[in-house]
Amino acid sequence: MQFLAILKLIITILPLLIDAVKAIEDAIPGQGKGEMKLAAIRTVVESAYEAADEALPKIESFWPVIQKTISGLVSIFNASGIFKK
Repeated sequence: MQFLAILKLIITILPLLIDAVKAIEDAIPGQGKGEMKLAAIRTVVESAYEAADEALPKIESFWPVIQKTISGLVSIFNASGIFKK
């Protein structure tokens, strides 16, 4: 995917990613479960992606960007106290 297409995708789904991160944190609270939480979000994203009936690039082509975005969100939420440690 091209840079602008990826940027547009991330900006478009950013509110959804924020909601997903918060929902997973509520569902699976506690530290040391980051990989499990990320896997849960990936499962949800992949399920929705696979259900789409449009021609889309492979999810592997942009999952690393989504993963980095989620990691950044979690770091911000931890630092700001949104997620209690």
